[in-house]
Amino acid sequence: MMWQVKVALILISIAAMIAGAQSPTGSSTPSVAPQVRPVLPREQLHVQQVQDAATRKKAEADKARREAKAQEEQSLAQETQARGYWIDPSTGLMWAAKDNGKAVTWHKAVSYCRNLRLAGYSDWRLATLDELASLVDKSDLTTERVGNMEVIQINVCCVGRHVRGGVSLTGDPWSSNRNKDRFGHPYGDGDFFNFVTSKPSGDLQDFRNTKYALCVRRPGE
Repeated sequence: MMWQVKVALILISIAAMIAGAQSPTGSSTPSVAPQVRPVLPREQLHVQQVQDAATRKKAEADKARREAKAQEEQSLAQETQARGYWIDPSTGLMWAAKDNGKAVTWHKAVSYCRNLRLAGYSDWRLATLDELASLVDKSDLTTERVGNMEVIQINVCCVGRHVRGGVSLTGDPWSSNRNKDRFGHPYGDGDFFNFVTSKPSGDLQDFRNTKYALCVRRPGE
């Protein structure tokens, strides 16, 4: 009989141990703090870093190109001014290295070029509007399409009388373009080329509206 009691006590102890090991019914599971995610996933951060590096590389390359171009233009300008003229390889025109340096009327500008003796030549003349337009440095311009039209804009960095070939301008030059009457005599407004806006413009040719004389010649004319 005693052994039965002992067995019963052992079974009760084992049952109590098992019950203690199990979680009580209805007990709440301890809450886990939510994981804080970064603002940008690792992949996006990597992409952003690559883009920033590409932007810096492009900015450095653009700066290097601008510096190289500035050095090249400075060297060309020194050569042109030392020589006294510049021959445009794209048009074949021979330009005086600088204008007359003084604002004059259209008639005086014509006379200045007609009387110019430079580099052994005496057939210098006032340039036409198209010839003056060929001196525009198009790298200073950007073209933007607005509707069906292309609008030329001047880069903010480059506003000024910036021309090709290292030709030096004191101001906007007169062109040889003039309206003519039925007798072939010029009359009315004189045309000049505005190198700030890179467009031709008109002005009265009298003494109150003076421009400059930039001379040109075409070999073989």
